[in-house]
Amino acid sequence: MSNLSVKSVDFLGDNLVAVKDESTGKIYTGVSYICKGIGFTKGQKDRQVKNIQEDEILNRGCLKFEAGVIDPNNEVLAIELDFLPLWLAKISITPNMKEEQPLVAEKLINYQLKAKNVLAEAFINNKPTCIEDVLISSLQEMKALKGEVQAIKVESAKQKEELQGIREIAGLSSTDWKNDSKNLIVKIAHKLGGNQFIQDVYKEIYTNLERRAGCQLEIRLTNKRRRMAEEGICKSKRDKLNKLDIIGEEKKILECFLAIVKELAIKYGV
Repeated sequence: MSNLSVKSVDFLGDNLVAVKDESTGKIYTGVSYICKGIGFTKGQKDRQVKNIQEDEILNRGCLKFEAGVIDPNNEVLAIELDFLPLWLAKISITPNMKEEQPLVAEKLINYQLKAKNVLAEAFINNKPTCIEDVLISSLQEMKALKGEVQAIKVESAKQKEELQGIREIAGLSSTDWKNDSKNLIVKIAHKLGGNQFIQDVYKEIYTNLERRAGCQLEIRLTNKRRRMAEEGICKSKRDKLNKLDIIGEEKKILECFLAIVKELAIKYGV
């Protein structure tokens, strides 16, 4: 690319870089510059580079500039400004970050909210001078900022939901396993399309369980009902007996059942 304009941009005292492709009008910034400005460690920076390249959406806004464009000696991964807020919104401000890197957490928020606009302004040649133009420009910036804040909120809510799902999966144990596993199975069914898939999920679980644990649940259920009949237990109570009751009778089978439920929950993105 020969039709490029490169500018150094000061943001909160950090030296960032903005590159404009004059042929398309698109503006990019170096990923490593953003990470350095926020205060990420090398490990955190490398992880972010990997995350961007592997993300289905963010990868569309990536571009590698050859050595000499941004860095005189190295190729630089850059991200288009339109994708910058989404990338930064995907970086979680965890309790661990707040405790161990409080300045990084605070800077990350500022970058999430303001970095895109500051970098874009580097290429605005005709800044407004009269009060009307200033007001219009301010309103446009506020509207853009509102949209970016909303995007961050949506991404944050999504991450909280995913975290809750991980907690539910990790918390599945033999303590209250029937209710907990039922809740996860319903969520798996909803991922597949709704409650009508609940029985399909149970069928998949039972099939995997019989194969792994080397048991036949239907035969065990029939034998259990026969023994109950011999003991004089009423038919209505025998009819209520199901495969989950059989699973709960043997520790090995129960542990295998719980492991399969967890695997399916992860597989279907619960």
